[in-house]
Amino acid sequence: MNLKLLTGIEFSLIVWICYVSYVNGLSCLFCDRAVNVTDCLTQIASCQDRTEECFLDWQVLPDLSAVLSAGCRSKQVCNLISSAFGKRASKRTLGCSQCCNSPPNSKNVPCNGYLCEQAPVAAGTACGICDRVSDPKDCSVDQTCQPSETCIVKTLFTGGVLKYELGCEQKFVCDLMLKEYKNTHSSHTGKRADHGDLVLCAACCDGLGCNKNQCSEVIKNQPCFNSTICG
Repeated sequence: MNLKLLTGIEFSLIVWICYVSYVNGLSCLFCDRAVNVTDCLTQIASCQDRTEECFLDWQVLPDLSAVLSAGCRSKQVCNLISSAFGKRASKRTLGCSQCCNSPPNSKNVPCNGYLCEQAPVAAGTACGICDRVSDPKDCSVDQTCQPSETCIVKTLFTGGVLKYELGCEQKFVCDLMLKEYKNTHSSHTGKRADHGDLVLCAACCDGLGCNKNQCSEVIKNQPCFNSTICG
């Protein structure tokens, strides 16, 4: 009886993982009429898998000021724009509209942050800030952490279901968690949170919206900020 139940749970997890991999598309910067591409770093859009790409539009207004818009766009529209503008379109005469389909770089900045010759500079670590969402990628609220903080994501077992908590955490706390993970090779699991929920996983990361991923994946690349603690 227990064997059949376990097999059913494992099968359901496999189906769920495949479903998430299919529906979750590219992560792209999102903004509307921003003055600078750096202003777009606080918002992330998740595109529809296989049908959309990231885009960035650079537009000169009648008063000769320039604005940027970024987000997700259908691949068909991207192909049409590419044919009309060309990949090396002149920003001075036609403006610039480009698309990309690469994953975020090592700094977790989406590919459209670098389109149209842009170079974003992050002012601080912007993290997802959400309490008990069904999926980390569902978190739509971002906040810039303090210099002594970084992003954290937790997997909670509460009320018989899995929920995710995203926010900022002190870097030294993250280093202590990483030290424990290295010693036990467990992702900081099985502990009770202050509110009584069971913490199945807790992991930190450093990068724009980096905590909007599964905790089990984040823990694999968790950084060490103080080598005397976790080096």
